[in-house]
Amino acid sequence: MSARIAAAVAATALAAASVTFGLAAPAAAAEDVAAPVAVTGDEYPGDPTLEAILVAQEERRLVEVRSISNAAGWTNVNQGRPYRLVTGNSYTLVLIRRDSAYTLDDLERFAPGTFVRQPDGSYVLSENIVVEQGATLHLEDPEGLDLRLASNEDRFASIVTLGGSVEIVGSADKPVTVTSWDPISGEPDVTTDDGRSYLRIIGGHAEFSHVQFENLGFWSGATGGVSLTGTEVPEVLSDDATTNLERNQQADTVSTPQVFGEELYPVGEEIETLGLEPDLDAYSYVSAVIHDVESRNNAFGMFITSADGVEIKDSLIENNLVDGLVLHRYVTNTLVRNTTAAHNGVDGFSLTRATTGIVLDRIDATGNGRNGVTIEGGPLAEGPSATGTPVGDYGNNALTNSTMTNNGRYGVDVIGGTKIVIDGNTVTDHTMGIVVSNGVADVTVSDNIVEDSLEQGIALRNGVTDALVQGNSIVGGEVGVYLRDAGGTVDRNEISAVTNHGVTLIDQTQISTVTDNEVAGIGPSAVDVARADGEVVVSGNRVEAWQGTKPLDVILRSIFQPLTVMWLTLGLLVVVTAVTGVRRRRRGHTISHPYAGQAPLSALTAGVATPESLGLTPPSWLTGHRNTTQGEAR
Repeated sequence: MSARIAAAVAATALAAASVTFGLAAPAAAAEDVAAPVAVTGDEYPGDPTLEAILVAQEERRLVEVRSISNAAGWTNVNQGRPYRLVTGNSYTLVLIRRDSAYTLDDLERFAPGTFVRQPDGSYVLSENIVVEQGATLHLEDPEGLDLRLASNEDRFASIVTLGGSVEIVGSADKPVTVTSWDPISGEPDVTTDDGRSYLRIIGGHAEFSHVQFENLGFWSGATGGVSLTGTEVPEVLSDDATTNLERNQQADTVSTPQVFGEELYPVGEEIETLGLEPDLDAYSYVSAVIHDVESRNNAFGMFITSADGVEIKDSLIENNLVDGLVLHRYVTNTLVRNTTAAHNGVDGFSLTRATTGIVLDRIDATGNGRNGVTIEGGPLAEGPSATGTPVGDYGNNALTNSTMTNNGRYGVDVIGGTKIVIDGNTVTDHTMGIVVSNGVADVTVSDNIVEDSLEQGIALRNGVTDALVQGNSIVGGEVGVYLRDAGGTVDRNEISAVTNHGVTLIDQTQISTVTDNEVAGIGPSAVDVARADGEVVVSGNRVEAWQGTKPLDVILRSIFQPLTVMWLTLGLLVVVTAVTGVRRRRRGHTISHPYAGQAPLSALTAGVATPESLGLTPPSWLTGHRNTTQGEAR
């Protein structure tokens, strides 16, 4: 498998397919409707094959922890205390339900050898922590907290909730820092191909305030650095995945980890647990309040799925390997405000299918590898499926008052869905500014400023219906507003400095109107509807400032029509005749009477001709008649 960014983008899909624990009802790949879009962006630096195996290992570890937790709860073998499990080549400390939150002091007491304060005041955590339902881990230090999760080629530590909550609270002048840490080199772990420490909230609640997350995560969204995921019954690992997992475990000869603190409940003692199913009924959607957070140099800046009521404000997400902020499947009623996603490998903000009720307001997407904002709303399946996946579109999402600048492909890319609002944004310096495609219904693109697009400022294509493109200011590009196989209203837009057409309609699917737009630029035509199929109403457009130009072939086609050729031929004959006459006059010819060469009849005879004069004998009746006439004359 190539390490090209196509593999990195596939990590988002992997989060729904191979990351089986903690995601809600992902559709099988064969059921997906939309084909992958063209990919641009930065290269993913890790090893997709090895990292996918590590993702599967993490999923299996969490399933085992949950199974043992269920057993410990109904057998009371843990005696109501936190306990530690041997999991793979490391340990996992399980924090059980209690009324008060677990704090830094509790971690030092329960894990004196794996949660250690360093001489510089930082803490190094070298084992995994799982926070059960009903438990809360609260990390705060008035003097400032620097939490380092041990991470190197041998193992990596993580903090994961199974229905529990995590609160990490700093202050504006003393933010909390959470990062991976290689104890041997004394530096953050910047390599992903052997795994890397991460933070994951499954089915509980997260509260992050004034926190910096750095150099965390690998490969999938769920293990991508900072992730919030709902729950779903884990899928069974495929035979291939299980074989790879076992082969990888056999290939690594790892010594038993050193145990610190009291080992209250190791795997394999007291009760057989691997055959037990985890109980996931108790928690489902995750929620979060995230303010003043910085997430940088992670695999994914932040990955959220199966969540409800998430609020993200005043945050910065930058320089992450794949996407900045991902809202992936079944995220509802979520607000993202005053948040910047900059210089991430693929998209700055990505809303995948099955996200609804999302408001992106006053966000900034700058310099990302592909799109500033991607919003997908198509169905998860196109027909009956094994999981009964819904076949309807998703939508009711809005992008407002935001800025998208100099991203690798589009400023805003809307792919499928319904009831989408793109309003009041500034979109500058892209291949295309705002693109709406794949059957989007009822989309409003209004009051945006779109500048310096290479091709089209606003483009609607591939089955878009009931679109309203109104009140936008579009400067630059080949075409201001472009509709192909799409229909709607293009009204009261100001379009200038375009170099081909102000408005173009091609093969629209319904009645469209182009009204009251002000169009300035240079090209074949200000409003191009010659290639539109169906009814188009064009009225009230102001095109006085348009400079019309037509290519030579267009000019020739317009001239050489059948009637035009006939009249040109007749005119040419008249001209040739006139020119010939002029040439004759110039050579000394005089104009003569047309019958000048003919003699008059009188010149040919002496007067009246008689038969006798011609040597003929007249008939008797003529002679008698002549004599009578002569006698009468006398």
